[in-house]
Amino acid sequence: MKKVIISLMALVAICSAQTASAWGGWAHKLIATIAETHLTPEAKAQTEKYLGSPIYDHATWMDKVPLWNKKRIPGWEQTSWWHMCTVDRVGKKKFALSDKRGSNGDGDLYPNLVKCVENLKNYRNLTDSAVMINLKCVIHMVGDMHCPCHIYYTEFEDCFSRKINGKRYRRHDQMYVYYNGKKTTSHRVWDGLSIREIWPEYGADYELFRAALDKTSPKKQAKMCKGTIEEWVLRNAKDCRYIYDLVKPNDHIDREFLLDNQKLSKQQCLRASYRLAYILNECFK
Repeated sequence: MKKVIISLMALVAICSAQTASAWGGWAHKLIATIAETHLTPEAKAQTEKYLGSPIYDHATWMDKVPLWNKKRIPGWEQTSWWHMCTVDRVGKKKFALSDKRGSNGDGDLYPNLVKCVENLKNYRNLTDSAVMINLKCVIHMVGDMHCPCHIYYTEFEDCFSRKINGKRYRRHDQMYVYYNGKKTTSHRVWDGLSIREIWPEYGADYELFRAALDKTSPKKQAKMCKGTIEEWVLRNAKDCRYIYDLVKPNDHIDREFLLDNQKLSKQQCLRASYRLAYILNECFK
């Protein structure tokens, strides 16, 4: 039986900690809200049994890991590397999974998501706390895997943050841009604003956003969920790559830019939602 290489004893002690963070924490919860409506009765019952509440309550849990690590809670440091996928370009429009990582191991989402999914498929042979932890990791990582700025493209020299002559350089996904005149990063724009700014009148109402987005036919949903996790990662890499040609450091963008690119934002949000539901339904058959 494969297990995620983390200290479960330490995790159980702090598993109730929750907060919102990055897709923006808001978007992670939206993805889980949509996924929740597509769970089978059995999957819904099992996830609530182990989590104690609906999956959207736990969508941002993994983003607290860096804070726990600062408190010297052992066993969590490597999960800070599980938020980004790393890919190599192997052709004009093709990509392959990369074994390159940041100096701290950053960019390790894909193999650890696969491990966590394998663990959940074997959930009957795991402790309740192990099931809970793997569930929370899967819920978050599936969301991260689909965010346009959660892919490290090794073709960029600044794929990973690095120090040169003592100065730290930002990663390609963290380049500075201006949104409505305010300095921010491309990562922040795509993590949350790219969805929320489509319907600013909805505020933070998950149900309004869910109703506006979740209109895909069952046939198209099934098509989105075909293939392996590896194939999903590589298709995401192909579809999201263009944003780095579209926006350069210090560019000024506004809501019109996001509306012009809303197809990508909606597509990636829905892919994450339907695939999360698909994974959990398969694990808890």
